[in-house]
Amino acid sequence: MTRIVTIVAVLVLGASCTNPGSSFPSQTVCDGISSDAGGCTAERHSFAATTCDGLAREWATVLDRQVVTIVNGPPDPGRAVSVRLKSAVSIVTIDLNTKLRALDLAADCDVPKFMDAAQPGFSADVRAKVGAGLYDGDPVATYEDWLADVKRTLAIIDDGESPPPT
Repeated sequence: MTRIVTIVAVLVLGASCTNPGSSFPSQTVCDGISSDAGGCTAERHSFAATTCDGLAREWATVLDRQVVTIVNGPPDPGRAVSVRLKSAVSIVTIDLNTKLRALDLAADCDVPKFMDAAQPGFSADVRAKVGAGLYDGDPVATYEDWLADVKRTLAIIDDGESPPPT
């Protein structure tokens, strides 16, 4: 009888310390972006503007705020600055693209036109510091290098009316 009580106690204790299925965490998706990519934890923005130029200016303002926080903020031991910068650009651009498509502006809003309206929205802080974070200082990059990388990400808004940005 003691042996049965001991076995039952071990089974009950073991069951209370485990969570079936928890050995494989489920992936969460928020607004179409995996939590692994920051979709559920990053700042998400609902764009209010209704024109390509307006969306470009709003996008730059939102992205500038996030980039300034990354380059001036405390380090994140789990994610390099370069990863955090790329994630910010990607998520803000995905949210922008969702709005462009909802407004049926994708065909009229190409990257060169978009960037002409957006670039004035990047602060002196971003212009001075973002290059250092682009590749985490190895190699050293510039604001222009970062812009080129941003333009490659922005290619998702280009609907074939102009060549891909270089």
